[in-house]
Amino acid sequence: MRPPIIRPETCRSCQPCRASEECDRQAFLREDAADKPWIDFYRCRGCMRCVAVCPNGAIEELVQPCTGGRRMGW
Repeated sequence: MRPPIIRPETCRSCQPCRASEECDRQAFLREDAADKPWIDFYRCRGCMRCVAVCPNGAIEELVQPCTGGRRMGW
């Protein structure tokens, strides 16, 4: 899964949030109407449609490069 992340310094808290409207899993949540949205990773399926529709470019794919320092597995 490729999780998206919202960069709070770029997010302008649009009303309505286009990325939130595009999300069919309702993964975008807000504590209060004036707060910036956040993404619930349990609901998100990683389709990245939100990245394409955000007019401010505030959403990007969370990339964690492999440093080789940890072993894979559960």
